[in-house]
Amino acid sequence: MCDSTFDDVMCWPPTAAGTTAAQYCPSYISNFNVTGRATRHCRKDGTWYKHPDINVTGWTNFTGCLNRPKGNLLKTFTHLEIIYGIVTTGYCLSFGCLSIAVAIMLIFRKLRCPRNTIHLNMFLCFMLRAIICFVKDLYTVPEGRSHVEGGTAKLSTVGTTWPCKLVHSVFNYAILASYTWIFVEGAYLHSLIFKTMTESKKFHRYLIVFGWGFPVLCIVPWVVVRKTFEDTLCWSTHSPEHKFDWIIRGPIVVSVVVNFIFFINILRTIFSKVNDSTKHIPHRHRRMIRSTLILIPLFGVYYVISVTMPDCMDDTTEIVWLYVESIINSFQGFLVAVLFCFTNAEVKKEVHKALVSRSSKKLLHEGEKLNKKRRSN
Repeated sequence: MCDSTFDDVMCWPPTAAGTTAAQYCPSYISNFNVTGRATRHCRKDGTWYKHPDINVTGWTNFTGCLNRPKGNLLKTFTHLEIIYGIVTTGYCLSFGCLSIAVAIMLIFRKLRCPRNTIHLNMFLCFMLRAIICFVKDLYTVPEGRSHVEGGTAKLSTVGTTWPCKLVHSVFNYAILASYTWIFVEGAYLHSLIFKTMTESKKFHRYLIVFGWGFPVLCIVPWVVVRKTFEDTLCWSTHSPEHKFDWIIRGPIVVSVVVNFIFFINILRTIFSKVNDSTKHIPHRHRRMIRSTLILIPLFGVYYVISVTMPDCMDDTTEIVWLYVESIINSFQGFLVAVLFCFTNAEVKKEVHKALVSRSSKKLLHEGEKLNKKRRSN
């Protein structure tokens, strides 16, 4: 006979060897068909059936609980494969473009100014995000075990889990840091427009320290809280009951709201200067203003929508949102590189000068070689 057990979803009574236990599907699981049946097989040797493809002792078949027909499930898996391809392409393109942008900023000395230093740090942040997304996919979720403690079912993990927890911690740091650097861009642009502390070297240093340091101040408490109160699997999921994910989400939402205030204030100032012929915006600042004003609402609106999306959605809405989320997240770095580097007038001017200089040297070298041949003849 198989002993009674809990499979993280429902309890199973002692079951005779060589038989299959069946129960109605629980109503507390989203999208489960409560009229369907979940089954669990007890083998002849008195142990629960172990699925050959899943390294878990004791396996419950919840296929009968799914509302979706089999054809819909296959269609969903097809969408997930396409989405994975989009994510891979987006992060590869973002990383490649950001690498070129970083190289340009470092090679050309005339581009080394406080404004471009902030851009450079933002490029590095989005490169970190792309790298950690690829690394994250290499780590599988460790095997889980359930146990009863004080009458409450709890999930624990078997084996070493710190590598994948570290990866997911860095992943959350990268997400928080990317929004922090967008906030830094907004704060710098706001100070540029209103001429407050813009020329101060200390101000630039404070912005750079804040861009990399503030996410650490948020991630460390999150790590401590997860380790103490919800130390499950890879910390890749969050309990809707505890809502510990708001230790990370909260600061991002605040930065988005403050950036929107900057956005409105900057627009108001720009319109007032356009209507006043005695005031004007320097040409070198106009491209940065356009780029930042595109970035703030685009990423800000998306994130506000993402945190307000319900946990449970119908199939069509969920698939559409996965496409939107995957495209925006994976191509963010590409958009940042285009807005702040490839369409930057200063960058285009320096690259053009370098190409013209190289072409001139090449032509001069070929001319000298031709002259030498003529003299020798």
